[in-house]
Amino acid sequence: MELKSSDLMMETRHIVIVGGGTAGWLMAARLGAMADRSFDITLVESPAVPTVGVGEGTWPSMKATLQAIGLSERQLLAECDASLKQGTLFRGWRTGNDDDVYLHPFSLPPEYASKNLAECWRRGGIEKPFHEMVTPQGLIASGYQAPKTHDTPDYAFALNYGYHVDAVKFAALLRQHSITRFNVCHREAHVTGVSCGDDGFLTAVVLDTGERLSGDFFIDCSGHRALLIGEHLGAPLHDAAAVLPNNRAVVTQIPYREPDEEIHSCTQSTAQSAGWIWDIGLQSRRGVGYVHCADFVSEEDATECLRQYAAGNIGAERAADLSFRTLNFKPGFRTTPWINNCVAVGLSAGFIEPLEASALAMVEQAAASLVDSFPVGRALMGPCSRAFNRKMRGHWDSIQEFLQLHYVLSERHDTAYWRAASSVDSISQLLSDKLALWQVRAPWHLDTPRIDELFPAASYQYVWLGMNGHLQSQGLGSGTTRDEVLKELDPILFSVRERALKLQRTMPGNRQLLNALRINNESAMVTA
Repeated sequence: MELKSSDLMMETRHIVIVGGGTAGWLMAARLGAMADRSFDITLVESPAVPTVGVGEGTWPSMKATLQAIGLSERQLLAECDASLKQGTLFRGWRTGNDDDVYLHPFSLPPEYASKNLAECWRRGGIEKPFHEMVTPQGLIASGYQAPKTHDTPDYAFALNYGYHVDAVKFAALLRQHSITRFNVCHREAHVTGVSCGDDGFLTAVVLDTGERLSGDFFIDCSGHRALLIGEHLGAPLHDAAAVLPNNRAVVTQIPYREPDEEIHSCTQSTAQSAGWIWDIGLQSRRGVGYVHCADFVSEEDATECLRQYAAGNIGAERAADLSFRTLNFKPGFRTTPWINNCVAVGLSAGFIEPLEASALAMVEQAAASLVDSFPVGRALMGPCSRAFNRKMRGHWDSIQEFLQLHYVLSERHDTAYWRAASSVDSISQLLSDKLALWQVRAPWHLDTPRIDELFPAASYQYVWLGMNGHLQSQGLGSGTTRDEVLKELDPILFSVRERALKLQRTMPGNRQLLNALRINNESAMVTA
């Protein structure tokens, strides 16, 4: 259909964001930072709905997002109790034994574009952990060392990293930044009603103050309630419980044993009888949570399991004084998060589970896609929304597949939970085909062909080989001997080892780096 020039001129002039938290304020900042912005932004949030602050992890992509909105990394680290995250460390996922440990790091294997080292690993039958041999990040992260030095510029690095942040403080920083730098209008009120035209397009939200906030485009960041996209527009939530059954988390915050205790630079994920525990180290405390399925463990038993985990770190006496909260969630996502002139971002669009920290990454993906579309006029809402929905659906499918991979590769059958979670009965045909193909070849680029894949082939390699530590040589192929494979690998692995030892000598400890950056930031503020 040919669009009239008059239709194309009907651009979005006023955006209304319903809901704050990290999702709402990140959206406000990302849109506010657009060059030659031609629209106003109003964010309305309820003062009675607190941000869940249990400690949250990001992907390395957050560095680019923060750069795009002009937020200093040192300010983030200083004001959000943040630390640097180099990947996720998995314990007990394959067998539950003490030596069952592997890392999904944020660094790629060497020669990644052209050489499949995972295939060399498979053919060579190498028994050493893949992550330890193909990236220095394993050695540096396991030694509580940082991925950069204090004189490295913001967002630059020796080893790639994301962040661990206090979610409450991060949302507050984004709010301040959005209001002061991008002139985002902030309203604290409850949304009590929604108005729309005969064509189904939203026209305004009604507040409990009596005020009507009119808008041309609305972003629903109202969390699981999904006030606009779910309650008003009726976009269904695709149930993902059959794929990934976890639906509850018991959470708490635990102190460090000593003020100068080292900070782990990986999210720790430790398998339990009915789920897994995350452990995120911030500067002043650790955020931990037991993610599980309510069908397999009671809330009381899950709480006691998390208390025992904490006791193993800080002692039984201090663990007895901890307070715990229970967070219930329904795993699923909206297949149509953008309808007419309303788009859902964050929990209102969906949530699967915390494994691999995809929640904030999906907010970043949504924000980047919307920035590419704005200022969008009424005539382009249809094409833009369909493209956005296709992209988000592809991302949700990738998240489901990648997270399920962690479970189906497990050899644990010691509890009913693990027998159900590791079952291949609910996997997609695509994942089933990949698992079959990986019996004769390792994961590679052809398994992740999209240019915007959330999880590259390297991520599949780290998990696949991490969960197959016993993998032996299979099908070397015509004319290839194991010695030839190892000879090809030797100079590559030697180079990795040399770089790892060099970084080990030069990289500071995590807490040492964060203390230095904080002191430098405070000195700069005093000078200013």
